[in-house]
Amino acid sequence: MTEKLFYSDPYISRFEANVLSCDKINGGFAAVLDKTAFFPTGGGQDCDRGTIDGIFVSDVYEKDGVIFHITEKPLETGKTVFGEIDFERRFLFMQNHSGEHILSGTVHRMLGYSNVGFHMGSDFVTVDFDGPMTKEQILEAEEKTNEIIWSDLDILTYFPSEKELEKIDYRSKKELSGDIRIVEIPGVDFCACCGTHVKKTGEIGLVKIVEHMNYKGGVRLFILSGKRALEDYRNKNAEIYKIGTLLSRKPSYTAEGVEKLLEENSQKKYEYSLLWKKYVSALTANIENTDGTAVFCENGADNDSLRILALEAAKKCAAAIALSDDKNGVTRYVIASEKTDVREINKKLCDVFDGRGGGKEALCQGSLHATAEKLREFIKSVM
Repeated sequence: MTEKLFYSDPYISRFEANVLSCDKINGGFAAVLDKTAFFPTGGGQDCDRGTIDGIFVSDVYEKDGVIFHITEKPLETGKTVFGEIDFERRFLFMQNHSGEHILSGTVHRMLGYSNVGFHMGSDFVTVDFDGPMTKEQILEAEEKTNEIIWSDLDILTYFPSEKELEKIDYRSKKELSGDIRIVEIPGVDFCACCGTHVKKTGEIGLVKIVEHMNYKGGVRLFILSGKRALEDYRNKNAEIYKIGTLLSRKPSYTAEGVEKLLEENSQKKYEYSLLWKKYVSALTANIENTDGTAVFCENGADNDSLRILALEAAKKCAAAIALSDDKNGVTRYVIASEKTDVREINKKLCDVFDGRGGGKEALCQGSLHATAEKLREFIKSVM
């Protein structure tokens, strides 16, 4: 059994220990110490990172009470070593894990829902509840969670005896046996948990629910706590100020500015489509009904415009091909016909010019590795 220093004091970041064993494994070495401050992966929380005698520890896991430290170099058995964890990373986990407990306890008290899934990812902490929540209930849960944080309550961790445990109505996502560690926030939450936590709720700072989605008949909340929440606010605030500057709007009016921009863009698209249709009519007016293939190069045109052109021209010839050179060695194309299966033309072009595309009998589209002018010459000479 490895002595778990992170339980006696989760703020320990440096420690001395004796190396009990160190075995070579795939990708490194698995070292066992008589005691450690490195938290192993478990309970939805990722393991600690850090060094032992300056050697990087890339992974930490527990098996049958023994904690294994995965290192890139071997440690000498019997030697006293110095370990140091990345405490900034650990403290982020402590803030986010403790924040999740308060939120889960709050939702349980509000709605009776249980936390049925929890994961501390690199971007967000996700919490799954076994019942639906409205936007108003999510906001209420967030508000109550932060009120508890600002009350600066104690967060207690302990291993109760079997008799003591019988008297505790604690939360747990699964049936547990053996020594059960309880994380208690008096008057707020009792939860069985193996993770690391801050000592006072005030150290969390705040909890922000940044996103939510329906999930398996319940709801999944994406949350950030403490420093992560602050960094998220800074990043989003900077983006809002950038958008405001681009729109010549104050930050609090950026949504209004974007709405106006979208309306103007929609109107311009409509006006463009009318002009493009007039242009296409003029461009195809002199096409004589023929069994040949008409080719048009309209560089800069989008796919919808190419489609309109090809379909209109196809009314007067066997097949029509509209091209747009993207000036990167790739040309987008649309082939249309009312008289023949254009999939044969499409296949020939893709085979010759390393293209990607497809479609139906009357219409195909895609991209080809050639300039529009080169394609025009090839089509005229072969088709």
